[in-house]
Amino acid sequence: MNGPIKPQKCQIDQSYCKFGSEKVLKLIKNFAPPTDGVIKNKNYIKCVHKTRVTSRRLRATMPLFRFCFPRKDFKKWSGKIKKVTPLLANARDLDVQITFIEKYRQKLTSEPEKAGIDVFLECQRDDRKNIQPSIVNGLNKLRMTGTLKDIRRFCEETIADQSNEIFEPNKVLEKARWNISFRLDDFLSMEQYVYLENETQRHHEMRIFAKKLRYTMEIFAELYGNKLEKEIETIKSFQDVLGEMQDNVVWIEQIPKFIDKTKETNKEKIDAVNIEKALFNLLSYLQEKKKELMNQFVNLWNENKKSGFFIQLRKTISGGLNMNEEKIKEKLANPDIKIAVLSDIHANLQALEKVIEDAEEHKVDIFLNAGDSIGFGPYPNEVIELLCEKNMLSVLGNYDSEVIEGKAKAKGEKKVALKFARKELAKSCECYLYSLPRELHFEIAGKKLFVTHGSPKSIEEHIYHDTPDKQLKSLADEAGADVIILGHSHEQFWKQVNGASFVNPGSVGRPSDENPQTAYAILSFNPFNIELIRCDYDVEATAQALRKKELPESFAQMILRGVSLDRVIVEDIAKEKSMTQDYKTIVEKSRKIAEKYWPDKEHYEQVTRLALEFFDELINIHELGQRERCWLECATILHDVGLSKTGGSHHKKSAKLILNDTQLPFTSQERRIIASIARYHRKGLPKPNHYNLATLDDSTIEKLKILASILRVADGLDCSHESAIRNINLKVEGKRITVECVSEAQLTLEEQAFNKKKDLFEKVFDKKLMLTWEQK
Repeated sequence: MNGPIKPQKCQIDQSYCKFGSEKVLKLIKNFAPPTDGVIKNKNYIKCVHKTRVTSRRLRATMPLFRFCFPRKDFKKWSGKIKKVTPLLANARDLDVQITFIEKYRQKLTSEPEKAGIDVFLECQRDDRKNIQPSIVNGLNKLRMTGTLKDIRRFCEETIADQSNEIFEPNKVLEKARWNISFRLDDFLSMEQYVYLENETQRHHEMRIFAKKLRYTMEIFAELYGNKLEKEIETIKSFQDVLGEMQDNVVWIEQIPKFIDKTKETNKEKIDAVNIEKALFNLLSYLQEKKKELMNQFVNLWNENKKSGFFIQLRKTISGGLNMNEEKIKEKLANPDIKIAVLSDIHANLQALEKVIEDAEEHKVDIFLNAGDSIGFGPYPNEVIELLCEKNMLSVLGNYDSEVIEGKAKAKGEKKVALKFARKELAKSCECYLYSLPRELHFEIAGKKLFVTHGSPKSIEEHIYHDTPDKQLKSLADEAGADVIILGHSHEQFWKQVNGASFVNPGSVGRPSDENPQTAYAILSFNPFNIELIRCDYDVEATAQALRKKELPESFAQMILRGVSLDRVIVEDIAKEKSMTQDYKTIVEKSRKIAEKYWPDKEHYEQVTRLALEFFDELINIHELGQRERCWLECATILHDVGLSKTGGSHHKKSAKLILNDTQLPFTSQERRIIASIARYHRKGLPKPNHYNLATLDDSTIEKLKILASILRVADGLDCSHESAIRNINLKVEGKRITVECVSEAQLTLEEQAFNKKKDLFEKVFDKKLMLTWEQK
């Protein structure tokens, strides 16, 4: 990577980024020595443990400072580190198990039982030995990517850039409070499972929460002096006992499987009966141990609950942090203050980051958020964490309330959005939303401000620019304010009625005025002025994130087009009728879009002709109809549009263009289908984990595979882009389909491509596909 890596403009304050860079840099430096030990097989058990712990600490630390890193680099770096963690975890588990068995064996007095345990121990040692090469390979790959060097260089540059700046620990302390509080909320949210012995999965989740809480406290501990030492040790005790419980659960599940395996293999080294008896004794021992650990865990919980440990911990991490409120009051007392007003973020992180970036360039002093921070978007937790990082003053929105209370009676796509938000929302973020008021009141430069989501009467009331003046006057009287800030309607406007100003900043994350740009407003008071602002942002990145979260394509289309979800749904219904009634118009529109991106019309017309001949000849086998034929024709016309983008994988780029070009005349669902058909015209075959298939039912996926298989073969038959084949004839004979071609030139390249790309066709049609050709 050439040149310095600079953070994105939307970032947390300088002190926080410097602090985070120092923490990450220290971990990176600690990562190298044990990694070398693992790779060189020097004291590798100890080195594996150290490397694993450091990788986990990195994965826990970097997200706390994610907004200090360039977004794409952060995602890439985190992914690279994440890949080695499971390898190290498997090694650690086996090392712990081997040590445990060795100690257990020392307590045995029966020689046959010892011999039985030795067989098990030998298998564990073999497993450990066998995975060592994969660990070395994984660490070598990480080293070769230069990931650790890139992170190190970025952190060093960040620290150097801030070397002459004044470090403000109070600003970092504010962020520490939020981060530790979030992790504590997650841990305490599992209290209902503490006394339930069989909730092993929940206890495992609780261990993860304890570990994250402990790591987070350790990261920020120096800011609290020595006040967190006892707290960290106590949370470590929870982590340790829960970890031992989990180890026992794994053993108890694993041993019966090993016994069954021993019976099947019938080893000659030792009597299978002795092995089984020894392992059943071990299993009984582990079950008793699990009960002891469960009692230990419950007692630990009860002791700390009774002593008020968790209450005191919350006081400790929050202590002395009223300075944030004092700073806000100080800013509000300044008549020259500039306030960024935003609303209806709807979990759209990319849009929120752009608004913050733009507002900071305008030198705003404070942010006000009029609610609906989550819902429909892909990033509810990240959005809430960023609101906290920026110390935004927020109110609760109607959709926020519906998600956390789970009482909405939504249907269709809206029900999907609600369920997703509830499932995705971390307990800590849910607690944050619960803490928000429904309205805020301020006075700045002699003007009274009132902030709510819907209206002073209800957070669910829509107020528009054409709401009657009489109604607005009544609402102004209700609010008792000079400036009424509200959201909910997603309509950006500023309207004055009888001296009162109604301000809707528009929607940050879900504009509905046919303009996909993000929206917000800036308030100034000396003199009084309201500036309504729109900004471009990476809307396609948000659309792609929605797809990868397996949400309906209609959500992505809503964002891409800047319209309401209801409008997308209504228009989809109309387009669905059009697909069968106006086939030719849809194909012609697809052709115009294709020509806009990629001018090789001769190739896609040839592929289209061949693909449709395949479709028509095989109609008695696949039994698909006119609508599916239209899908195929559109996909063949558009299958190469990705070549207009630089870089490789043009089939994936073609799929994205089909999904994102709002001028294409497809329904939301048909976009997914047609994009997927184009996506599979080369290289990889459809797989269950591909995001583009996530919202399609099994029947549709089967149709898609049939159409994609035809496109693959047709594309192979014109791989030279010479349109050499004049006509084809298909002969179906039992389990064989023969494609007879007449061409104007030799089809050597076409034959190679055909044989390479017929795999999906043979799979879906369950027939061998053969090619014969004659040159004329």
